[in-house]
Amino acid sequence: MHPKRLASMTVAVATVLLSTPVAAQTLHVNPRWKECSFQIDPSLSQAAWHQFTREAGLAIYFRSLSDARPLAKGKFEVSALQWRTNIDDSKPAWNDTFVHPDSTHWLTEGSGLAIPGIAVRAGVGGKTDVSAYVTKNPGANYGFYGGAVQHSIVGDAAAKWNASARASYIRMYGPEDMDFSVYGADFVASRALRLSPWATLSPYAGVSGYLARGHEKTPVVSLANENVFGARASVGAELRLFKARLAAEYNAARVGGVSLRIGFGA
Repeated sequence: MHPKRLASMTVAVATVLLSTPVAAQTLHVNPRWKECSFQIDPSLSQAAWHQFTREAGLAIYFRSLSDARPLAKGKFEVSALQWRTNIDDSKPAWNDTFVHPDSTHWLTEGSGLAIPGIAVRAGVGGKTDVSAYVTKNPGANYGFYGGAVQHSIVGDAAAKWNASARASYIRMYGPEDMDFSVYGADFVASRALRLSPWATLSPYAGVSGYLARGHEKTPVVSLANENVFGARASVGAELRLFKARLAAEYNAARVGGVSLRIGFGA
């Protein structure tokens, strides 16, 4: 074939390919709720259900966003949290487990899945704290509740260096189609840096293991229960500014993300 004709054909084919629209994600629509909600689609496969269990376990994993220091007996904190996880909601794992108010109402809009919530933490001993957590999406069909117990292994409330172990549990409530829960275990170490008499900055790092459990209970599919083990690592910093508490944390995992906390303590 003549080189000029071959070049012309190549350009023509490339133009057609580039001008052909890529198949877009098709959202499952249910106007029953004002926000994206959990509802299993008949097309959900076992492989996608496994992926959802693994990634949702990371998305709702309990993160206290605090250093390893105990509060001390009688002390408490109240905080607003936002956990954000960089899932891909175009994957069947998420697309086939959610419904949307309309065909253009995306779950994440490409910015990650954000889950806000409220947490209360209290010191019940010199080295032991307990936490409770709850959240509910008012326009959707789901929420989460849970808690954690943290015990200091190294240091105390006044120490510079601290290390703690934490056990946690989170459970989903609301959806008719599934039960979902996450069990977690953390090891966290931190160093308190005194900036002034009323300000302390504490960088911290931790490693975690978790078990995510998914059970579908809808007649539209017949899938085996999923029990998925996973791991994650985190680095963050907590600023205690008089009574205020500010913290940010980066989570490294199969699906990572950045979480924030603002609160006050007494």
